[in-house]
This record gives sequence, structure tokens and C-alpha cells, in this order.
Amino acid sequence: MSYAKPNNPDYNIVVDVDDDEPTLEFQDFATNSNAQSGRMNMHSGAIGPASAPPPYQAAQTSESSGSHSIWHIEYWAQYFNVDSQDVVQRTFLAVVPKDSFLDVYNTNPDLWGTFWIPTSVIFVMFVTASLSQSIAESLAGTQREYDFTMLTFATFTIYVYILTVGSFVYAATKYFGSQPGLMECFSVYGYGMAVWIPISVLCVLPFDWFRWAMVGVGFASSGFFIMRSVNQIVSRSNGKLHKAIIPLILVAHALLVVVFKFKFFSYSVSSVAAPGGGGSPAPTPVPT
Repeated sequence: MSYAKPNNPDYNIVVDVDDDEPTLEFQDFATNSNAQSGRMNMHSGAIGPASAPPPYQAAQTSESSGSHSIWHIEYWAQYFNVDSQDVVQRTFLAVVPKDSFLDVYNTNPDLWGTFWIPTSVIFVMFVTASLSQSIAESLAGTQREYDFTMLTFATFTIYVYILTVGSFVYAATKYFGSQPGLMECFSVYGYGMAVWIPISVLCVLPFDWFRWAMVGVGFASSGFFIMRSVNQIVSRSNGKLHKAIIPLILVAHALLVVVFKFKFFSYSVSSVAAPGGGGSPAPTPVPT
């Protein structure tokens, strides 16, 4: 590059520019970016610049799209999302069914009471039956040997009853279009066991007529609760199943109560001849 400046005030500047040197230009990158963005949106059919969704919307989308299967712990955790007040309220409605149990239960289904109430019944029945027989054998003057087969028998009987009859009610009502829930059916029979906890304690008293009366109260209370709840499920099918399923449920419930009476609530003290023949007879506990 060269230039010349003459002495005359009215001068002209001669500038030689080398074509090989690069020229500098100022560009508005913001304008160019917006223009390119606008062109891209016009090609894609969108209006205005593209923008990413807010982070919370993406999180909500991922949560709503994710569903837990039965093999995940999150699936079962939702059935234990209750507090002690909820369980106590539902247990009270099972023992004193003045309001609808299922209306309260279906607002937040749980397996906590459905599992722990029958488990508590198993433990209480074993302890009270063992205690009663200990008292009877103490009065008879014999040595007490704990029968742990009663614990196994109670566990098998109660769990099989709940799972079998609950599954039967679910399958039958499902077939006739009642739209039941499997956990709903299990909860009816699980919470229905609650009345047997106080009855087991009261049956420690050594009066057979009193034990029969308590077993009758337990049969009536738990039976009324089960019939009322099952009727509520059956009513969803316009009563088509009522005459078929109710007698079967009553028979299964009656058989369970008979097993309770003669296995856990039957013991008394009677007299048999003492060993060796002579002397006064010695008392011994026998089932009634």
C-alpha cells in the first residue's frame, strides 16, 4: 500500500491497495443467528425461535411415562403408604362395621393391615391357647409341654384361607363383570380377622359356655363384615352373582370358625384314674 501527498492544498490522495491482503468486515452475529434460526423454523413449519421445554415439564413427562411392574419394589411400596391412624380406622370399621370399609379403603389401598392383622391373630391365638392349656395342665398337676405345631397349623390355616377365598371372590366377581381389585378382596379377609384378637384373649377364661359365646360373637361380627363388603363388590355386577357366591362364602367362613373353636378354644380339666390303680383320680386337661 502506498500514497502520495502533494504540496498543493487542493491535493488528491492516491492509494494503491494490494488485492492479496484480506479485508476486514464487521458482522452482526446475533442478527445472523436469529436469521438462520428463523430460516430453520420456516423450513420445519414452526413460528419463532426454537426453545427447550422447562426442566419441570421434562421431569413430569419422565415420571408419567415410567410405570412400575409387579417385580419392582416401587410397585409394592405404594401399598404400604399408610400411617397408624389409617390402619386403626380401618380395623375399627372391620370390627364395628357401621360405615363402609371399602369406601375408606379404596381411597388409599394398603397391604399393611391386610398382612399384619392376620399375622397378629396367628401369634395371639398360639400364645393364648398355650397359656390356657398351661393353666389347665397346672390345675391337673401335669408337666406342660408346649405344642409348637399349633403355631404352624394356625399359620397355614389363616394364610391359606385368606389367599384361597380372597382369590375365589376376585375370580368369581371378575368373571361376572364386577370389576373388583385383587388387593381389595384380600383386604376384606385380612382386616376381617381383627375381631379374633380380643376373642382369643377372652377365651383364656376356663368356661366352655363363655368360649362358645365368644366364638359365636366372632362368627357374627366377622361374617357380617365380610358379607357386607362382598355384597358391595357384587353389586357392581347388578346382583347377578349374589345367589351363587354368598352361600359359598358363608360355608367357608363357618368352617374356619369351627376349626378355631376345636383347635384353639377347646380345653377343660377332667379326672382320670391315677397311675398304679389305687388312690384318687388325677385331673387331666382334655379338649371339649
